[in-house]
Amino acid sequence: MRKMTLLFGVLTILLTVTCAPDAPDTSHFSTAFTVSEDIVAANLMPWVEMLSAARATDVTVSCEGYEEKELYPACHLTRDAAVEIVTNAFSTMGYTPRVEIFGAGPQAAYNVVAEWPGALHPEEVLLVAAHLDGFYAAADDNGSAVAALLETARVVRKYSFARTIRFVAFDLEEFGSVGSTRYVEAGRCKDVVAAIVMDMIGYATTKPNSQKDVFGVKLPDVGDFLIVAGNRDSAEMLQQMILLSHEYGLAKLVGVLTPGDGTYILASPYTRSDHGMLWYHGIPALFLSDTANFRNPHYHKPTDTPDTLNPEFLANNTRALAAAVALFAEVQP
Repeated sequence: MRKMTLLFGVLTILLTVTCAPDAPDTSHFSTAFTVSEDIVAANLMPWVEMLSAARATDVTVSCEGYEEKELYPACHLTRDAAVEIVTNAFSTMGYTPRVEIFGAGPQAAYNVVAEWPGALHPEEVLLVAAHLDGFYAAADDNGSAVAALLETARVVRKYSFARTIRFVAFDLEEFGSVGSTRYVEAGRCKDVVAAIVMDMIGYATTKPNSQKDVFGVKLPDVGDFLIVAGNRDSAEMLQQMILLSHEYGLAKLVGVLTPGDGTYILASPYTRSDHGMLWYHGIPALFLSDTANFRNPHYHKPTDTPDTLNPEFLANNTRALAAAVALFAEVQP
């Protein structure tokens, strides 16, 4: 019965984005699209390659307390080099980034934060996030999303927004969303009014039957699309992002609307990243993913390398991200 409810939610969002009588506001789409045009596709893969190369010589995070299992190589997680690369990247762009440490010891979480202050409502924050820790070379998981985060951070500095945009590279997502959980529990999200969280957005294939269904949800059988998942609190955001991307041909997106707040057990495949704690606390958030192991055969393996990614797919998804960021942060004309 619950599987049917989840499936109904998915069908609802795919239908209502175009024909619902209470369709979302689209009046600011054209201005938001303008921001996406400044994304430079050639900037993305060099970030992925730099992050992947740095992991080869980085020290691993202590895996004490974590049992290694198939697709969960706990003792091969790195993050130190990524923290430094992301921090330096933000600084080079003109931000004043900070590394916020949560917890103590070898499994403390090092989240990297940078903000672009809002002009009209700086107290209202749009959170844009991706996790920086990764197994092995971690090209798709999660170098692809970190690259999109950094390129979007570069672009938004050319514009003024009503709301503050806060970019966060969360740490230790692979150990159970540790960085984001501690961040929320420390009260850092009290000013967040909306969020976009990314986890793996660079792997695509046109091979037939390359996409698996995700826990009762029937998806297209060719893995050439990006999932945008939302819940009750972010349903309108979900509709807007799908419509915006479709209207301007930014990326191939498939919307998934999970029932309720999206946090119960049958929706777990859609909550297993840093947005899960946001949903749990009632913060409107969208989750962007290429569906991880439901498509990518290199998930959590040494073969998750830059050469397996689709640069055009990554670029298109980054454009869709930038447009959505501009829309939800309310870019000023």
